[in-house]
Parts: sequence; structure tokens; C-alpha cells
Amino acid sequence: MIWPLARRARVTLAPDEARRLAALKAAPQPDPRTPLADLRWVVVDVETGGLNPYADPLLSIGAVEIRNGQIRLGGGFEAGLQQAAVTSHENILVHGLTHSLQRSGMAAGSALLNFAEFAGGGPFVAFHAGFDRTALAVAMRKALGWDFPGRWLDAAVIAPLLFPRLAGACRSLDDWLAALSIENYARHSAVADAAATAQLWLILLEAATRQHIRTLKEMEKLAQARKWLGL
Repeated sequence: MIWPLARRARVTLAPDEARRLAALKAAPQPDPRTPLADLRWVVVDVETGGLNPYADPLLSIGAVEIRNGQIRLGGGFEAGLQQAAVTSHENILVHGLTHSLQRSGMAAGSALLNFAEFAGGGPFVAFHAGFDRTALAVAMRKALGWDFPGRWLDAAVIAPLLFPRLAGACRSLDDWLAALSIENYARHSAVADAAATAQLWLILLEAATRQHIRTLKEMEKLAQARKWLGL
């Protein structure tokens, strides 16, 4: 059978990992009625060993938080996951994670638990969020046997809806960063890309407020409008 319909392998966790996972499962999820300004946003970027998030390994996770309208860079998260088999030279040219870095990374279960504890249930933001969400979900199932929950918003979807005059010229994250004069200090570093996306998200939150979009649920409805508009 083809994943995800195939039977999931049983995952055995160490007692401390099982305790931490149980606490995460019991944690509350964000209320969709919460005003945008009152949310602690978790902006995420991942690096993988290829372009298929279902099959290619998760190499690193970067995340920053937005709280009270500010990016808390000092409280960001970054972790490289230890790889049993390193990626190709061509792939390393994209993400910059050398063979030695891949071999010396953190065990997947520990890295993912640390990330989930940092994230605290979200809500989550990423640019092309479907990729990041899928890569994390696959890794969580494999390492922890957990269907990682969370509400996700995609900056790549929201940006053209709030800035339609830029939509024709802006497709990639780099396009949007350039159009809105946002600097990225280390492109394709997971935490640097997350920080750049967070700067974009702050601009989008301000634009959403000007358009009287005030809660998480209303922002999710805006994202859903894309399919009705044929974008």
C-alpha cells in the first residue's frame, strides 16, 4: 500500500520522551476567535533533502515567534536533525548543510519534541506552508508516532490577497521580500528564512487590520477565498 494508507510502524519512546509527548498532546490549541494582535505566531521554515516532503528527509527546522507585534529573535528555535544517509552534493549547494553537519545533528525525536515545545500549538505561518507542514507531519509520525496538530496559514496565499497590485510580479519569497524591502541575512538557512517570513507576516497582519480582518478565523476565511477567486 502507498503512504499514508500503509499501516504505521509502532514507535517506542523513552519514558522522558513519552512524558513530554503526553504533555504536548494535552496542551490547548489556539482559539480561532482570538484577535490577530493577541496571538503568539510561530513562523516556520524547514530544509529538506529534496523537493518531496513525503519522501525526502527533514534536515533542519527554524522558527521564530511573533508576540505583541514584535519578532522575538532572541527566543527563536533552530535544530538540525541527524541523518543516517547524507544528501547529495547538489542538494547541499541549496541548503548549505554539509555532510558533517548532517551527521552531527540532533536525534529526530529530540529535535521534534523541542520544536513542538517551542511552538506551543501555534498558530503556524510559513511561505508555501503546505510543504513545511507536510515535512514536519511526516517526520513527527515517523519519529514520534504523532499526528502533529495545528492551524497553519500560508504567507504565499495571504500576501497576494492583501497586496493584489504586487501579485503579478511576486511569486517567490525572494520576490515578496524585495517588493516590500525586507532583508534576509542568510537565504536558505531555516531560521533566517523564518525570520524573513516573520517580517513579511507583520506587514500582512497590518494590512489585514486595515481591511478589518481581526481574528484568526477571519484570516483563515481570507485564505480560503483564494480558491473561489481562482488564484
